[in-house]
Amino acid sequence: MRYLVRLLVLTIVLLYCSAEVAAQFSISAEIRPRLEYRNGFRVPRLENSEAAFFVSQRTRLNIAFQNDKIKLFMSPQDIRTWGSEKQVGKDPSFGLHEGWVELLLTEKVSLKAGRQEMIYDGHRLLGSLNWVQQARSHDAMLFKYANEKFKTDFAAAFNQSSETLFNTDYRTDNYKVLVMAHMQNQYESIKWNAMFITDAFQKSDTIQDLFWRYTIGGGLGWFNSNFNVDGSIYWQGGKTRTDVDIAAFMFNLKAQYKFEKLTLAGGLDFISGDDSEDSETFGAFNTLYATNHKFYGFMDYYLNIPNDTRGGGLQDYFLSLNYKTGSKTSLMFAYHQFLLANDVFDGSTAVESNMGGEIDLAFAYKIAPYATLNGGISTYFANETTVFIKRTGDHEVGNYWGWLMLTIKPELFNSKTKKK
Repeated sequence: MRYLVRLLVLTIVLLYCSAEVAAQFSISAEIRPRLEYRNGFRVPRLENSEAAFFVSQRTRLNIAFQNDKIKLFMSPQDIRTWGSEKQVGKDPSFGLHEGWVELLLTEKVSLKAGRQEMIYDGHRLLGSLNWVQQARSHDAMLFKYANEKFKTDFAAAFNQSSETLFNTDYRTDNYKVLVMAHMQNQYESIKWNAMFITDAFQKSDTIQDLFWRYTIGGGLGWFNSNFNVDGSIYWQGGKTRTDVDIAAFMFNLKAQYKFEKLTLAGGLDFISGDDSEDSETFGAFNTLYATNHKFYGFMDYYLNIPNDTRGGGLQDYFLSLNYKTGSKTSLMFAYHQFLLANDVFDGSTAVESNMGGEIDLAFAYKIAPYATLNGGISTYFANETTVFIKRTGDHEVGNYWGWLMLTIKPELFNSKTKKK
């Protein structure tokens, strides 16, 4: 309750300020209930498995303020599964997804601090994970420079569990330090980017010592009105949390062609796996803080890489079709063929690399400018390798997932609109 009172007071102050100076203040909301049917989602099901059926919901309030000196943004949210709390209870479920301030130092330079989403290179290594109801955000400082064609960002974060009088002991399952540098430039139809990320994790038996991991790489793309092709490659080094040297890589390539109503895309993703015969080097690439739901199939069999492939890496060959059926509706089809990138052994025998395939079907219907209805069905064709890798399931039965989601995002107040 105290949090809501403070938020209300701040809202009133910002409303007053926006009326007195050349500023813009806006409030919007997001309510997103999603119904899901799960019977083979994330892992293959057993023949006698009972399907899961539930509704989850995200409820957000987005508060934004901007003048010629600063930007402020707050996004408190409530995440729940329908029926997870008593009708009359005291369990708190309110949280803060974003809460940041950005100082506009010059027309090209700004400094942003607070809880914020970090999205780069299409969510490949740093993404918002928006599909998950709580989504992902970071407590960080972000320095930004941008002109008409060139942009560069530099971010730094240092995490602590709470305020302390001595030491910096951090036992939360999260990075303790994150440093990121990103550059991108576009020249006519060619666009390139480069990124460096280092994240550090506290050693289990110490307070000050850290295991540092380094990821560096970039992407290159060619874009015109109809045909796009782009790819990226990243290398990873440093130390694992078990003090083993890392030597891993990933790359991807995608081509896309747009017809009048149909968009056809295809490509591949390759994520290196660990060589079980080399105990001195860990070769499985970690996709860090990406939005993997966007890339490796909607059923999320490979959401957490390398854990979801037992360190065997991943090859994903995909084809997708997106058809705009009308001014408010569209249909999507995607097929993924998954293979291991390195050998994974069952005893002394390497399992087959083919991990099966997945079909995703989805639709989108724009009910109103502020309301969209989405839904879809997916099926995963598991095999013996899938069952071995995921440690559960029956490869002779089907795996299914269905969902229906309503997203309502109305603008509740806008000082600029009101003044007009």
